[in-house]
Amino acid sequence: MKRIILASKSKRRIEFMNEFGFKYEVIESTKPEFVDSFNSNEELVMKLAQQKAKEVFENNKDALVLGFDTLVFLDGEIIGKPQSQEECIKMIKKLSGKTHKVITGAYFISDDFEKSFYSSCFVTFTNIDYEEILNYSSTKEPYDKAGGYAIQGYIGRFIKSIDGDFFSVVGMPKSEVYATLKEYIKNH
Repeated sequence: MKRIILASKSKRRIEFMNEFGFKYEVIESTKPEFVDSFNSNEELVMKLAQQKAKEVFENNKDALVLGFDTLVFLDGEIIGKPQSQEECIKMIKKLSGKTHKVITGAYFISDDFEKSFYSSCFVTFTNIDYEEILNYSSTKEPYDKAGGYAIQGYIGRFIKSIDGDFFSVVGMPKSEVYATLKEYIKNH
């Protein structure tokens, strides 16, 4: 069987891979993200996941490489990863009391297999007062996370509702990834 490589150092994605029970390695993609054109937000996340997987695959042609990308969208605007406490505060204030969409794209590649898909979810926050936002922005949690939050962490206390695949918010459409890996291993 070919090696399996996760092209991400995301703690949550690593946890999920460990739960699956398949032997795998972690080699993070270092390529800067860039997509010049796309037709939909779903296509955008799949292209970003594809870039990450293909970059790692270039040096690991004997492996199946899994790439992922998660983005948060509010009213058509991408809410990225906060780079400062000030940015985090602005992001969480924007999301407070509103519903936003989270999409995770997945891309699998080996020398004889390619598959891409996405999963999405709508998340509604309660109204979060400024003091709570300030407290949250002082933790390490918001940084390096799409939308400035981890749904399973501190911010979870402000989640009013979730409509869709919870695991897309965490960063991996878990059931479809598992099914694809299982099918791939069976056929190889």
